[in-house]
Amino acid sequence: MVGFLVLLNQLICKFKTSLHDILVEVFPAIASRIFNIIPQDAFPSEARSRTEEARELQELQKTMYTFLHVIATHDLSSVFLSPKSRVYLDLMMQLLLHTACNHKDILVRKACVQIFIKLIKDWCARPLGEEHVPGFQNFIIEVFAMNCCLYSVLDKSFEFHDANTLVLFGEIVQAQKVMYEKFGDDFLIHFVSKGFSSAQSPQDMAEQYCQKLQGSDVKALRSFYQSFIENLRQQQNGSLVFR
Repeated sequence: MVGFLVLLNQLICKFKTSLHDILVEVFPAIASRIFNIIPQDAFPSEARSRTEEARELQELQKTMYTFLHVIATHDLSSVFLSPKSRVYLDLMMQLLLHTACNHKDILVRKACVQIFIKLIKDWCARPLGEEHVPGFQNFIIEVFAMNCCLYSVLDKSFEFHDANTLVLFGEIVQAQKVMYEKFGDDFLIHFVSKGFSSAQSPQDMAEQYCQKLQGSDVKALRSFYQSFIENLRQQQNGSLVFR
């Protein structure tokens, strides 16, 4: 299966949207076979003692996320919405979310965040627009934003001194910009009133965040948000567990 996915990735990169109809046919079979056997952490307890099996599962998992990333970033996200593929959409969202928040490989986490960013751009109209995928906007605002963009970076395991982690953080900040562009105050009000409140954010810092998010300087937003998260960590002194 790994070899087949690698071949598909190469074909998509070369032929792009020309492969749409083929992917519509093969994706449901791939999803039905892989999504239910891939553990979220790639190391199920029964495989821990069998190193080769664990390694193969890990390789399959990483290749699968690369496959989903290649589809999303080559304007083929409609493949996920075909009638036969929609039944796997919820499971795919849960796998992507868990991986974006928790995977030990930071580059895999980054790829999953990038997938979410592309899906938001593809599937969500501007504020007050018709919802293209019912329930997706609520999932992004209420689940993805809270867990990936706030709670996962508040966790002390999110190491700002690591270069790859900083790249991941940049994608997480970009996701917030995209959510604000697409959802407007629906995102901002929920993120601040629910998320920041649960993190016991000072009111003045929440207001500064809103100003930075609504501005056009992404670097300034990124710098502020990192300081904001680090300040919240110090304030909580590691006493709160968010997930």
